[in-house]
Amino acid sequence: MSERKELWKLKQKAKWSHNMRERKAAIMELSFHGKEALPYLNEILNITTYDEIKASCIEAIRAIKRKEGTPTPRQNEGMLASTRLADLPP
Repeated sequence: MSERKELWKLKQKAKWSHNMRERKAAIMELSFHGKEALPYLNEILNITTYDEIKASCIEAIRAIKRKEGTPTPRQNEGMLASTRLADLPP
């Protein structure tokens, strides 16, 4: 099975399964696919109404970004706060 088809099946399971454990397991498995899974995780995050699933998606996205070396918004804020124009030498 192609990776794209597998990602799609996992996304469908995470969105529509009646079992909360299956949804979380699908999200975790999606996160193992790295940055290719980010659009699927974002779609799940935007569609779901369950707070548990939203939290799982957010954690999976953060884990992928940490692994890929992409700064998360919280990391960006820290970098901006640590270096300001006023702190630079004249």
